[in-house]
Amino acid sequence: MERISYILGIYRALQILFKDAKLADGWVRRPNTASPFGGRSALDRMLSGNVADLFVVRRYLDAERGGWG
Repeated sequence: MERISYILGIYRALQILFKDAKLADGWVRRPNTASPFGGRSALDRMLSGNVADLFVVRRYLDAERGGWG
């Protein structure tokens, strides 16, 4: 349930940040220099197998959209 919650939150945040689904898909796959990603893509981080990595991506996106401080 926790993983599903994070994935749905990530999806929702991406829909808010990127009105175009192709842009959202691209962001997830593109290397990212922001500190939580260290040059890897968000998808790489999410696929690591750790629930904590889903949390980190969700927290980052929520902060970017102004949902969390």
